Amino acid sequence: MVTETNMLAITLTNLTNISQECNLTASRLEKVVLPILYSLIICVGLPANSMALWMLLQNNRKHGILIYLMNLAMADLISCLTLPFRATLLVLGDTWKENSPICTIVMIIINFSFYYTVSCSTIFLAFISISRYTMIVKSSNSQLNRFYDTSFARCACTVTWVITTIPLLALNINYFFKELNFDNASSVCYNMQLQYGKRVSANAFVAVALMFLIILAMFAFSYASIALHLCTVRRKSTSQHNRVIHMRAQMIIIAAMTGFVVCHLPYHVYQIVIGLQRLNNMSCQHLLGTHHVKLITLWLVSLSSCLNPILYFLLSKSFVENRSKRQSTSKKKLTSEITS
Repeated sequence: MVTETNMLAITLTNLTNISQECNLTASRLEKVVLPILYSLIICVGLPANSMALWMLLQNNRKHGILIYLMNLAMADLISCLTLPFRATLLVLGDTWKENSPICTIVMIIINFSFYYTVSCSTIFLAFISISRYTMIVKSSNSQLNRFYDTSFARCACTVTWVITTIPLLALNINYFFKELNFDNASSVCYNMQLQYGKRVSANAFVAVALMFLIILAMFAFSYASIALHLCTVRRKSTSQHNRVIHMRAQMIIIAAMTGFVVCHLPYHVYQIVIGLQRLNNMSCQHLLGTHHVKLITLWLVSLSSCLNPILYFLLSKSFVENRSKRQSTSKKKLTSEITS
C-alpha cells in the first residue's frame, strides 16, 4: 500500500513538472508559413514606409496630420526592421538554449521594440482620426483644432515616444529579472514561459488590450462621424462630381477603419481572454492549444505596417491642400477635397 502511494506521488510530481515546463513544439506554421508571411511584410513594408516617410519629409507645408503621419511611418518602419528577429525566433528558437546570449538578445528586441512601436502607432492613428474628425465635422471647435496645430502635434508625438518607453521598460525589467529563470540549461528559447511570462505580464497585456479597446471606440466614433457627415453632404449636393468625390472619401474611410479593426482587434481580444484566464492559473495545456491563435493574430498586427502607407498616399496630400485653402473655401468644398 505504501509502495502504491509513493508511486502515485511520484507520478503526480512528474505530471506537475511536465506541466510547469510546458514546452512549445514548433510546427510547420512556425517553421515555414509564418516566416514566409513575415518576409512578405518586410519586403513590402520597408520600401513602402521608407517612401512614405521620404515623401512626407519633402513637404514644406507641415501641419498636424502630416506630423502624425511621419511619426506613424517611423513607427511602422521600426516595426518592420524588428520582424526578421521574430521570424528567426520561430525558425531557430527551439535550437537555442534559454540561457544563451542570442536568446536573451532576440527576446529583448522582440518584447521591447515590437510592443513599443505597436503602442506608439496606435496612439498616432488615434491622433490622426481626431484631426480628421476636427477638420471635417468640428472645424469650429477651437479645442479640437489644437490637434491640427503643428506645434501641438510635435509635442504630442514627442510625449508619446517618451511616455510609452517608461511602462515598457518597467515591464521588460520585471519580465527578464523576476519572471524568467535562465538557470535551466535544458530548456530551449522557444518555450511557454518566455512567450507568455507570468502574472505581472498577464496583467499588463490585459491592461494594454483594454486601453486599445478605448482607442478603438474613439477611432470608430471619429470615422463613423466623418462618414455620416460626408453622406449627408453627398445627398444634399447637386453636383454629380461632388457626389462621386464624397462616395470615394467614404470608401477610403471605411477601408481605413476596416484595416485597423481586422489587423489589431483579434490580437487584443485574444490577450484579454487569455490574460484573464492566466490570472486564474490556466493550465499550460490550454495555452498550448491556443498558441497558434496568438501567432496568427501577431502576424495580423505586423501586417498593419504594410497597410498604413495607404493613409499616406490617399489622404495626406488632400489635408495639405485643405489647410492652405481653409480660409477661402466653404466647409462643403473642404470636405469634398478630402480625396482630391
